[in-house]
Amino acid sequence: MASFEKPVVFDVGSQKYGVDINCVSAIEQYANVVPVPNSVAYIKGIINLRGEVVPVFDLHKKFGIPMNGASTAAMKMIVVKVGDLLIALEVDSVSEIHDIPAENLMPLPRIVQNAEISYFTHVGNANGTLILMIDVENLLTAEEKSNLQDMKEELEK
Repeated sequence: MASFEKPVVFDVGSQKYGVDINCVSAIEQYANVVPVPNSVAYIKGIINLRGEVVPVFDLHKKFGIPMNGASTAAMKMIVVKVGDLLIALEVDSVSEIHDIPAENLMPLPRIVQNAEISYFTHVGNANGTLILMIDVENLLTAEEKSNLQDMKEELEK
């Protein structure tokens, strides 16, 4: 583990999450998302980001969190690189970038760990606020990565 973590902190529902800033390609205003029929439930659709087709992940659905009624005007998209694929994480808001010292990083408690949430690596404590840290490399299964790559290639034809 690094001596410190520098996450981009964002909200989904009432919980704060973080992704390492080194994985973030961009933070964008919410854009028009084109739905893709018959895709995975938590894939909201796709966007055109500077000429590249980028799938949009609905983190509310992925994490099983009900929408809080926030308007899409306030929502953001955090574009992250997963392998050689860009994905946009749809979030309620982006709050800040934190410096979290190593002594404020804790492993996710073993009792809550399971294969379905292997993307949660640890918990950061930032001034008394717990932030669930997401390892974007584990956000997608190998099959999901393959399916998204296939979908992207098909749409770019």
